[in-house]
Amino acid sequence: MPYIRGLAYPLEVENGQLKIATDLKVVEQNIIEILETRPTERVMRVTYGFDPKIFNTLEPNAINARIHKAVVDEVKSISHLEVAGGVDPLDGGTYQVTLKYSVKGVPAPPLNLNLSM
Repeated sequence: MPYIRGLAYPLEVENGQLKIATDLKVVEQNIIEILETRPTERVMRVTYGFDPKIFNTLEPNAINARIHKAVVDEVKSISHLEVAGGVDPLDGGTYQVTLKYSVKGVPAPPLNLNLSM
């Protein structure tokens, strides 16, 4: 797999320098960053991020499709992505999502996230 590097998310200082993430870890952090950023939050990239208003639909297929689009549009190193999720039956305010993806053809461990609705 080609070497991928980027700043760690969230930003951290390590030994007086910004911490760097590499390979699959940087891609995982990019996905989390996208899902935690709201559109218009970044002045120079107003469409970057994930709009939580989609949760108002309570339709898992629509929510999963929007997550898929947000990630694929911004993380160019992902070669394959599957998104599956639904409302947590024990906590109606949480959406549980699993992302299965490959980075430049190399399968990454599934990423399980709980998103606030």
